[in-house]
Amino acid sequence: MSLSGWANRPRVRDSLMLDLIRHDIPERDTQWWAQCKLNHTKAFPYLQYDIVRTVLGVAVLSQFLPLLYLIAVAVMGGAITMRQAFIERRIAAKTHSSTQNYRALQTLVLVRAITWSVPIGLALTYAPEELVLLLVSAGIVITFIDALCMIAMPKRALIAATIQAAAMALALISRGGWPHILAAIPIVAGLFFLHWALFNLHYMFATRRLRTRTLRQANDTIQLLLNHYDEDGSDWLFECDNDGRILRPNHRFCAAARCLPEELEGMKLSQLFSDSTQRDELREISKRKAAFRNHVLPLEIEGEQLWWSISARPIYHSDGEMECWRGFIADVTRTRQAEEKVTYMAHYDVLTNLPNRNLFATTLKRSFARREGEEISAVLYIDLDHFKAVNDNYGHETGDRVLAEASRRIESAVDPRAIVARLGGDEFAVLLDQIADRGAALKTAEAIVTAMDKPIVIDGQEMPIGASVGIAFAPDNGTDGEDVLRAADLALYDAKARGRRGASVFDPAMQTEVQERRAMELDLRVALSRRELELHYQPLLDLQSGEVAGYEALLRWYHPTRGQVSPTDFIAIAEATGQIVEIGAWVIRQALQECANWPEHLSVSVNLSPAQMRSGELTGTIVNALAASGVAPHRLELEITENLLMMDSKENIALLHKLRELGVQIALDDFGTGYSSLNYLRSFPFDKIKIDRCFVNDIANRDDSDAIVDAVVGLAGKLNMRTTAEGVENAEQLERLRQTGCTQVQGFLFSRAVPASELGHPRADMDGGPPTPIACVGESALTQAQPEMKQPDRKRSGKAA
Repeated sequence: MSLSGWANRPRVRDSLMLDLIRHDIPERDTQWWAQCKLNHTKAFPYLQYDIVRTVLGVAVLSQFLPLLYLIAVAVMGGAITMRQAFIERRIAAKTHSSTQNYRALQTLVLVRAITWSVPIGLALTYAPEELVLLLVSAGIVITFIDALCMIAMPKRALIAATIQAAAMALALISRGGWPHILAAIPIVAGLFFLHWALFNLHYMFATRRLRTRTLRQANDTIQLLLNHYDEDGSDWLFECDNDGRILRPNHRFCAAARCLPEELEGMKLSQLFSDSTQRDELREISKRKAAFRNHVLPLEIEGEQLWWSISARPIYHSDGEMECWRGFIADVTRTRQAEEKVTYMAHYDVLTNLPNRNLFATTLKRSFARREGEEISAVLYIDLDHFKAVNDNYGHETGDRVLAEASRRIESAVDPRAIVARLGGDEFAVLLDQIADRGAALKTAEAIVTAMDKPIVIDGQEMPIGASVGIAFAPDNGTDGEDVLRAADLALYDAKARGRRGASVFDPAMQTEVQERRAMELDLRVALSRRELELHYQPLLDLQSGEVAGYEALLRWYHPTRGQVSPTDFIAIAEATGQIVEIGAWVIRQALQECANWPEHLSVSVNLSPAQMRSGELTGTIVNALAASGVAPHRLELEITENLLMMDSKENIALLHKLRELGVQIALDDFGTGYSSLNYLRSFPFDKIKIDRCFVNDIANRDDSDAIVDAVVGLAGKLNMRTTAEGVENAEQLERLRQTGCTQVQGFLFSRAVPASELGHPRADMDGGPPTPIACVGESALTQAQPEMKQPDRKRSGKAA
């Protein structure tokens, strides 16, 4: 093991106290650290000390040593003195680095020890017996002085002391006799004490220097920060006496307050701020004499409203008496304005500057909470008539201007104490609090309708706008704000049903529809577990071969008391409540289980709802259903609508690509009924386009429908997509579709949707004969009306997964 390795062993390191002299000095500080040790060493007058020691040494030794020895001692002492003088001059001249000078001084310490150990040893060897004790004492004193003046270099000092002590001990032993041997023991023992003293004194020296430097650097950093705050920052320092009077205001403070220093000097800090609860709180805080942070106060300077944030702490004398307050002030006006803007936007409509739905709901809650006795409040729910037509025909910018004008008219038509809010879109609400009677609400509603009957002119164009109003009262129609607003909403629908441009008061009978909807919602929640839902299938027929190519799964609900429930009624509820996700997953599993029993060339088609696309569970549902059924992925066809793509289109396109990677087929349903049909054909490579029934119905008697179908089929062919025509009901339509080159057809001409148990797979009668008993995908599982319901031509409003 090497010497350094041995010294680094924990037990050895502890016994030698090496940790006391080891310090982590960054490389950038090595010169500084060397200079610190040089400065400490230079504090002792070594040059003078060496001269005196040489003269005294020669004088003492001359009593018992030959002249030759004396000359040698004088020469060596002189050489040491000259070297010491040379190093001190080099340090003063700064011709060498601090590290180089420090190393030269380390070498001189060892040379000095070796040099003086020779005359000390000779003196103890040849001195008369009566001088031995005196010489030993003098040698120990000299050794300790040399070492203790070199605490900046403890290892060198200890080595030098050991050399001199060894010379004295060997000289005593060489004289023989137990008294001399025993006299050497204190010399050796003194080395252990010297070791302990040197290393501890060095630790104290080094720790003090390093901590002082750290504190100085920290102070410099703090000073830089203070200068930044004082000169360039948005914050500034301030100081106040115990009474809160400003002391020595700096130029940043004066500039922010727009005052001269002499104007601020002695002014109470609280006088700068506006009379407010925040200023009162500042006075209370100062009385507690405790530190505080970020206390925001308003003030007005030269007509400008500002906000300052104060942080301060009390400063105490050494005797415990408070001296003053010191802290920072920050101008937080911009932050405050931004917060106020965010708060405003959260509670007010930016377009009309009216309270929004959230603030109106809060206002209703507070108003009804403080209502007492027989006090009456009324809520008016207002909807603009024909506003959608304005948006569609004139654009949203014009629509916004109409909304702004409508809000002004509504405000002017109501009592100044009334609360008018924009709930969203073209819907407004009015709260009439503590009115005399119900007639006041009716008069207000009539005033609103009358005000909105006057034409709104935008850029010289009259806008066909009116207003319908629903009225509900508290406490008659509820004591909760949401209940009363909901009642007013029901009354609004009644007003619209009566022909618009009028008002209607809520009647409890209007709740029947709501209660019916809620009952259906509850029944739908258990429909799956009670096995009331069933899939019917309608065939897709290949026009070229006449064979069934696949089936579309259509959802049916058979309620034990309601009987068959129209998909038009229950699908909207499922979408609104989110149950469509669970139901849609069941449809996918059930359809694939049935598909597993069909011939391999038949596919099954299911429709996806927007809620399923948003759920995040769709991919997992399809993968698990395919695995459980064993159906090949290409036999599953997923139908989506353009409206679905319009919502979160990027996310939905990404999801469709992921589904496409599984191997399933993707069809675009209701093609041509949306706004961006062609654009979506560019964004995703669909496998099929489904031509909506509205074009198929008129294909034989309207040239425009015929042209549209012909164009869609041609476009699909060029894009390598199949086409399916929905709602084929007569032979004339079928023949025209055959001529266009349409790939597949479906409709009541061939079969209604039937349960899986009634499925068959014969060749269809492609000449328009009687329908064959097979099922197909002509209508969405969510909205297709069954033949028994006499709705074969009705446009579907939703899709099942």
